[in-house]
Amino acid sequence: MSLNNSIKSLLIPQEVIRIKRDGGIVSFDALNQFLSGFLKGNVEDYQVAAFLMATWLRGMTAQETADLTTIMRDSGKVLAWDYPRNLVVDKHSTGGIGDKTSLVLLPLCILEGLYIPMISGRGLGHTGGTLDKLEAIPGMEVRVSAEKMRAMLDRFHGGFFGQTDEIAPLDRRLYALRDVTATVESIPLITASILSKKLAEGIGGLVMDVKFGSGAFMREKSDAEALANMLVATARRLGLQIRCCLTDMGSPLGAMAGNGLEVAETIDILKNEGPADTTRLSIELAAHMVMLARPDSDFDQVCTRLQGHLASGKAFEVFADVISAQGGDRRSLEDRNWFIKAPVRRRVELPSHWDDGAVIESIDVRRLGVAIQMLGGGRMKVSDRINPDVGLSALKRVGDHVERGEPLAEIHAQTVSDADAVANLVAGAFVVVDPTTTVPRENLVWKVLS
Repeated sequence: MSLNNSIKSLLIPQEVIRIKRDGGIVSFDALNQFLSGFLKGNVEDYQVAAFLMATWLRGMTAQETADLTTIMRDSGKVLAWDYPRNLVVDKHSTGGIGDKTSLVLLPLCILEGLYIPMISGRGLGHTGGTLDKLEAIPGMEVRVSAEKMRAMLDRFHGGFFGQTDEIAPLDRRLYALRDVTATVESIPLITASILSKKLAEGIGGLVMDVKFGSGAFMREKSDAEALANMLVATARRLGLQIRCCLTDMGSPLGAMAGNGLEVAETIDILKNEGPADTTRLSIELAAHMVMLARPDSDFDQVCTRLQGHLASGKAFEVFADVISAQGGDRRSLEDRNWFIKAPVRRRVELPSHWDDGAVIESIDVRRLGVAIQMLGGGRMKVSDRINPDVGLSALKRVGDHVERGEPLAEIHAQTVSDADAVANLVAGAFVVVDPTTTVPRENLVWKVLS
């Protein structure tokens, strides 16, 4: 190694920060030394916070992003499976309101012969988390050992798991700093955070649901597309097959939002009785997962088979088997009304002056998520406990016609005062126009990148 290269690989922390601050490129060795030092306690939190802000301001090249992803992946255990790698596939969403597609597509993909080690996250802020929905099922255990994960895949081809302390520990440390330093939205940092965890799962393919619109972290299509392009480019560099679906979060997904309510709606979908939008998106995302595993398949034929799994009841049976194997009470799944039990329910109706009804022109979906959070269905901080019973139902979508006296949404609350506190917030999320106005429906999947 030359003297020049030796100096570059032994940069002190402030020099790494300086390079990024000035728009330079940080080498793999320097970045690895800097972040490894952070994990070992040799680099201070405030120094990493400065580097994160410099990254937010200056960005990263494709190679730097791939390097960061690799370092984060290798900071902990990387799982390996005995199955063909192309058949080990997962899905990740950037978050939304009413998004229960992960619960639906896992049994669908299992029925297609795929292996799904679905390591999911919790909700924070206005968006929900898959683990929180699952824990609305009595007895459900999502924190399992690597041995239990392997046993679940051997027996059932999949399961729902929480991230263990062994997987990508650097990601958890960095995210905690990003959350308090206003650097969450950095596209390279988001990319590395998502892909490092997924690569550590040992998967061969990943479908990304990148959301845009009023209920998404990336509100603008252009920002969502930039993130999708970075995810695709980085995944390719690291040998991971990927498809990114850009999907609209300008309306809540499905008619129910809130942890227990979303389990109820999942049961409806798995029994082929759910809302058309969530059913359609779940099938399309699952079909893209199948296409990653078997690229020679016909997409439309795959979608038809997946719809058949719902119609036959097989998807529900697989879901119930997986939940039961992870300690969940299978009997509760037989009656979706078990999950609809908030003591207070309050209709938010179309105002009375709309005598002839109205059409919903737009929805501030983020406000709906904040309302659920205020009801106790989401966290203000990581340590908060969640009430699984609260949320919203009877949710309308953009383009829906609403009659006078018909609800725009129904609040499920623990107390009357809780319902009162969010009623105006929920009502104000909906913008309505004259019923003769034509408002186009959103195209749920706007674009697919691979």
